[in-house]
Amino acid sequence: MSQIKSALELALEKTQDVQSDKKSLEAHEMRQHGKRLVSRLNENPELDIRTELKQYGSEQQKWVKEGFYQVIMANLSLPNSEADLAKVDTLERGLGFVIKDKSSLSHLFEQTRQLLKQYLENRQHLIEQLRASFSDRLRQREEELARQFGHRVKVDPSQDPEFASALQQHMGRLQQQYEEVLQQLRTELDRLFSESV
Repeated sequence: MSQIKSALELALEKTQDVQSDKKSLEAHEMRQHGKRLVSRLNENPELDIRTELKQYGSEQQKWVKEGFYQVIMANLSLPNSEADLAKVDTLERGLGFVIKDKSSLSHLFEQTRQLLKQYLENRQHLIEQLRASFSDRLRQREEELARQFGHRVKVDPSQDPEFASALQQHMGRLQQQYEEVLQQLRTELDRLFSESV
């Protein structure tokens, strides 16, 4: 007859090999320090990250750089407006503290700037094209509503369900295309970072 074990005994058996690993806890804590460094850099652009990194041993420094890099890379995304392009300089400056090959980094960020600027231009062009293609339909709709209500009614294209659907579909495709290229740039930055750590 098999022995029936209590829930506690089963839990203890499953966790007997799991011990708190000091090294992985330290690595986690150091990565958190790196992530906080990005916040400090955003608050104080004059902060010298190299000096901050020197206070850690070589292994700890590697983990701090990993956390720093993760946060910087999480901010590398497609922009919503021209104002978002300004953060690209901040990202490049931040990565300059943890990537040794400055020439390749500069070249990649030049490509990134061009890509993001082109994305915004294509996005705006797409919106204008869709508005133009829907303008006749919207004008007819405005005329129908004017006859119905007895006064002129202005219909915003964003209120039209078909326009919104077409815009969402086209924007999704555009974002996907640009996101694929941006991912290639991220992969190259990952390579440069791994060579630097």
